[in-house]
Formats: sequence, structure tokens, C-alpha cells
Amino acid sequence: MKKVKLVIWDLDNTFWKGTLSEGAIEYDKHNHETVIALAGRGIMNAICSKNNYEDVRQRLVQQGIWDYFVFPKIAWQPKGAMVAELIADMHLRPENVLFIDDNSLNLNEALFYCPGLQTSSPDILAGLLGLDVCTGKPDREMSRLKQYKLLEKKHADRVSAQCDNKDFLRGCRITVQLCHNCQPEFDRILELINRANQLNYTKNWLTRQELQDLLQDGGAETGFVRVQDKYGDYGVSGFYVKRNSRLEHFLFSCRIMNMGVENWLYEKLGRPAIDVAGDVAVPLSQDNACDWITEIAANKSTSSALPRTSYKSLSIMVKGSCDLLQIQHYLLKGSLFDCEVSYLSPAGYRMNVSHTEILKQCNLHTLASYGPIIDKLYFLDRSAFRTNFFSGSYDVYVYSVLDNYTKGLYRYRNSDFIIAFGDYTYDLTDPAVWDYHAERSSKHRIPKGFLEWFKENFVFMGPLDSDGFRQNMAWLCDQIDSDKLLIILNGSEVPCGSPSEQDRWVRHREMNHALDEVMALMPHAALCDVRQFTQTRADHPHNIRSYSRKAYFNIAQHINHIIEQRRSVSSGFWQKGLLKCRYLLPVSPKIEKRNAFRFVLEKKKTALQQLG
Repeated sequence: MKKVKLVIWDLDNTFWKGTLSEGAIEYDKHNHETVIALAGRGIMNAICSKNNYEDVRQRLVQQGIWDYFVFPKIAWQPKGAMVAELIADMHLRPENVLFIDDNSLNLNEALFYCPGLQTSSPDILAGLLGLDVCTGKPDREMSRLKQYKLLEKKHADRVSAQCDNKDFLRGCRITVQLCHNCQPEFDRILELINRANQLNYTKNWLTRQELQDLLQDGGAETGFVRVQDKYGDYGVSGFYVKRNSRLEHFLFSCRIMNMGVENWLYEKLGRPAIDVAGDVAVPLSQDNACDWITEIAANKSTSSALPRTSYKSLSIMVKGSCDLLQIQHYLLKGSLFDCEVSYLSPAGYRMNVSHTEILKQCNLHTLASYGPIIDKLYFLDRSAFRTNFFSGSYDVYVYSVLDNYTKGLYRYRNSDFIIAFGDYTYDLTDPAVWDYHAERSSKHRIPKGFLEWFKENFVFMGPLDSDGFRQNMAWLCDQIDSDKLLIILNGSEVPCGSPSEQDRWVRHREMNHALDEVMALMPHAALCDVRQFTQTRADHPHNIRSYSRKAYFNIAQHINHIIEQRRSVSSGFWQKGLLKCRYLLPVSPKIEKRNAFRFVLEKKKTALQQLG
């Protein structure tokens, strides 16, 4: 062992006995005195703990020991990354750091991130002060501790001075054009009206003829917005209709979510009356100081997009919620970007198509056997059971697991047909929750007759459990050709303030742990760990499943990094394409046949296993 200059302490069942988040703990006075003794030898003490920061701080302040620790890392985040960051912040070498933790997985993870790091279980604590490597130098005035406290403050000031999400947006050079001649963009506006999901405030869908009539109505003010920033041109991204000082239509593409364009335009229009229908991802706030947005004339353009690494032969498929559209303009320039994201049903319900239980049933057998049942559903249609995700025609597949963490599962009685819908915390077959749906506007309400039919024909299964999730993810990876790259986005573990989500981070932590375990069985898969980029509530403007614009930028940059790493060790990996985004719902008969063939093979494999 080399001379120890820093001891990093785990807390639960290491510094104290018990788990703080689960109730009472037994404070260990010996460890308390060890920390003080080490500080008196010029050896620093730090914390790396999965806990709530304020709970830990209060407990250690009560014991009079908090000020003896420097650079504490206390968050529901992987410890390997936290230990590496801590050591870097203190400008030390891993060889001079001792990390003590009761969990061997945490120790091994820290070693992976910090080769050369000294690690130990809590067994070392009884004789720690007697080790030659912990003799240090006498420092009765604890001047070294004071120096590190000063360094800690400087670091905190530097971090706080770095850009928050608003500062990030200010640096994006966002420009908006407000245009009123809608006819040249008729097709794009019609698509936007009928696809806008999380940022559709009025949820009034239109047919082609209805939109044509509306644009010719002299009593209605219509307009659309084009959005650009230094990363690229987002095109026509929003549309509104105002009549008699009231907004009849007010909607925006998910690709510009968290840019503030919706609030900027609402203020620009004079904050007219609006009946917001259902849930929206971004509320119309009273604080509309969107000073990072610049309006430019409709006939001008800003062509100052930031140059990016270009891979003209790279094709990327993204599957998940429509919020993932926010990463498109940050991904590798020159790539073909295809997406299968959530969309709205005619009844106004979001069609979530990325749950693994849905993906497992994307085959001809499902449509042939259960097509009439699917046709009766308000929140799924046949397109949900068609996918290009397993087509094999892409180089990179990006998949978000959040539907698996969030959705409730329902099984059609006396069958193996399973659908995913709604939050797992409520049961749509329970009449007690039907009032929630009755409160929706009459145009988008689920009729009671359907709910009664649903109750008679479907059984609520609750959420996907961790064992089922592991099996499904291993299956998912097996469907992607081994010469392709599968990038998986996990979930945040930040406790959010919404009453309905107070404990959602616990569910995310459990499922993230299951995902971490199964990743070892997925050799051509890589994890994009969103926990690195979502560490505070400020990173979650609305809920735990959506992130700030800055976070999406960092996620996209990390995806680029993963791709570039794979490219450096791979050849013959990239093919075709120009940069554009397509919504892929209908699937060609050829791909359906391929999926059906996979289904037959799975059935044969299962039968052979049963025969032994």
C-alpha cells in the first residue's frame, strides 16, 4: 500500500451501522474519532454515499463531525463515477486514496473508474490508525484541512458559476421566426397538428380540409414558428390559431421542448385566453423572461450552425418517448436519424410503443390473433405492434427503457397477449380510477362503456418486475445483430417534488440496478447512463422522466462518444444516409415477415426446451 492522503468513507453499514434512508442508525463513535485523528495527521476524509444529501448533512452536523469531511459526494448515483470525480476535484492520484465500503460491487466499480485506487471493507477500520500508510504528518492546527476546505469552496463557486440550463440556452443562440403565410408549409403544419404530443396545449386535431378552411377564415389569426440554434435548423416547430383573443390551437414539436419557445410565443401574442386540454409537458409559466431567444425577420436566416463530426454513412434508429427528439440536432452530423416515438391516438391518448412487452409482440401472429381487440383500444393501435427496430438496416440503435419503468401491464384474459398503458400506480380496471378519465374534456374522454368492456376482458398485472425486465432486455439485445451497436438509456434517480412521483426514484434505482446486472450479458450493447447528467431537481423541469435541454445535450454528446469509441475498434460498421428525421410507424410487409419468422423460431426454441 502507498501512503494514504485521503480516506473516502461509505456511510451506511460502514461509518455507522444501519441504513439512514430506511430508519434509525447506530452512530459509531470509534469511526467518529478516527476521522478526527486522521485530520490531525494531515490525512483528509471524504464521503461517497448513496443517500439524500441534506439528511446526511444534518445527521453529521448534529454529531459535530460534518466540517471534518471535504468534497462530500452524496447522491443516488453510481459510486465509481462519484469517486473518480471526487479524486479529480481534489487533484490527487488514486494510488494515494483509500476507499472503504461494505459493498464489494461498489469497490470493484470504483476500481474500474480509478485504476490503482486502494479499497477495503470496513474490517480495516479497527486497525486503520495503526497502519504505516496512515501515519501522515502531525498537523494539530489542521492547516491541511483548512486548505482543502478553501479548495472545496473555490470548486463549489466555480461549479455554481458554470452554466445552468438557462445559461446553456443563452449559449445556444436560439432564433425564432414568426410567420403568417401558412399555405407554403401546409403539409408540415398538418403533420404537426396531428402529431404534436407533449406540447399540444389545446389538442384539437384537424383533417386536411378543416385546416384548409381554417387558413382561409378571415376571422382567425394563424401563424407558425421556425426555430434555429447554433446546432442546426429545427424547421417549422410550432403553430397557433387565435380568434377573438382566445387560442384555439397552440402546439409545438417535441424536438424544441425545453427551449422556452412556447412561453416566448405566448408572451409575444399577449397571453391570450386558452383552455389547456389534458396534460402538457411544459406549463405556460408566469415567468416568461426568455431572454435567450432572439426573434428574426421571417425572410432572414441564421446559418451559424456549430460544425459537428460528420459520418455521412451512419444510420441511427431511436426508440422511446417523443422527448428523445431533442437529441437529434446534437447527434453526429450527416447521419440518417429515424425514430419510433410515442404519438397521440385519435382519442387524445399517448401511444407509448417502446415497452419491451409491446416489442415482444411486434409480429404477424399478434396482429392476426388480436387485431380486433387492438382495434377496440383507445390507447394503442395496430401501428404500435409494427416496428423497424429489429429490421437490421441501421448501424446504431438507441433505446430508452423508461416505459418499462413506468407503465402498467394488462393481460387479455385467458391469453398471452399483454399491453402496456398508463402509470403502474393505478389500475384502469378499477372503477375507482375512472373519474380521472371522466374529468378529461368530452372530446378526449374514454367512454364508460369502453372502461366496462376493458374491465371484463383485461387483468391488471402491475408494473414489469426486475426479473422480467432482465429477461426482456436480454431478449431485446438478442434481436439486434451482433455487428450493430445498441445504446441503452437508463433512468434518472433524482427524487422529484411531484406528489405522484415522490418515491419514483426508488423504482428507477431498482430497475437501473437490474439493467446494470444484465448489461454484462449484452456484448454489443453500451449504457448511456443518464444519471451522470441528471443529478439535481433542476435537471428535471417537469418530472423524473424528462430532462432539461442541457441534460439532453449532454446525453447526445455521450451517445456520440460511445459511437466514436465503437468506431475506433470496428470496421465495416457504417452504411448509408443523410441527416433527417422520420417517424416510422407503418412497417413494410418484408419486415413483418422477418418479425413473423423470428416469432416462429422463438416458438420452436421454446418447444425444444420443453422437450428437454
